Amino acid sequence: MPKIDPKEKRLVWYVSVALGLLITVVALLVGFVYRIQQLPLDWDQMIVLGMILAIFPPAGVEWLDLRWQRGIDRNIPRLLREIAEAGQTGLTLIRAIEVSADRDYGPLTPELKQMIAQISWGTSLEDALRSFAKRARTKLAKRTADLISEVSRSGGDTKEIMEQLNKHIGELQSIERERYAQMRPYAVVVYIAFGVFLFTDIMLIRTFFTQIVELQTAILNTGGTATIFGAASGVDIGLLKKVMFHAVVIQALLGGLIAGKMSEARLGAGLKHTVMLLVIAFFAFFIWVWKA
Repeated sequence: MPKIDPKEKRLVWYVSVALGLLITVVALLVGFVYRIQQLPLDWDQMIVLGMILAIFPPAGVEWLDLRWQRGIDRNIPRLLREIAEAGQTGLTLIRAIEVSADRDYGPLTPELKQMIAQISWGTSLEDALRSFAKRARTKLAKRTADLISEVSRSGGDTKEIMEQLNKHIGELQSIERERYAQMRPYAVVVYIAFGVFLFTDIMLIRTFFTQIVELQTAILNTGGTATIFGAASGVDIGLLKKVMFHAVVIQALLGGLIAGKMSEARLGAGLKHTVMLLVIAFFAFFIWVWKA
């Protein structure tokens, strides 16, 4: 899986936000300045499409980066175990790391090789480990680097210490997996709540409000006063559709971010949920409201 550099992530964000703002400005000009009526989409629909296009690239980048970081964390216990086994043969800690780095640890392997290269250039083990933790950008990698640095400074039985470290890291990962398993269903709750909200809005538009407008039209055609349930006439079904659509869009934006934060403890992880909810909302309104 590819590694996403933080600079690349920022560049994707800048370009995507600029694209979204450009589409928003064009939509506002079309809707309020030039008032072009021949376009197939209204200004707010164009803005939502711009939001989808603006959020999709960062969402993909965040997803790839999260997978890469999980690959780093997943291979750390195996690395520690093999360092302990190499230390059992009498190798020093640095040499044990060098020997272990020749194996395949997925996305962790290039970072290990770079760390070994830094050591061969004269960098101390502590500095190389700090650089490794900075490149990996995970809490587990930073904690592992700090613990290995402490082992290097304190000395002692490398095998026994690394085995205890491996056990400690394994317990941390077990706790993290348990937390993820417990919190992941909350993302499903967000989708269910969004689906109920979206279904309710569409049904209100297609049945209740539409029938009120039809009844008002029928009363006006007969020369009566269009008063429904004591309310004054003049229900604007187009305005109601816009209000409902805007409410669904807000629900999609916030709900997606909440789903990511609750299930994966990262707001960035919620971007993919936000994109999915926005796409669902847009096509649901397009099929059952705007083109109905």
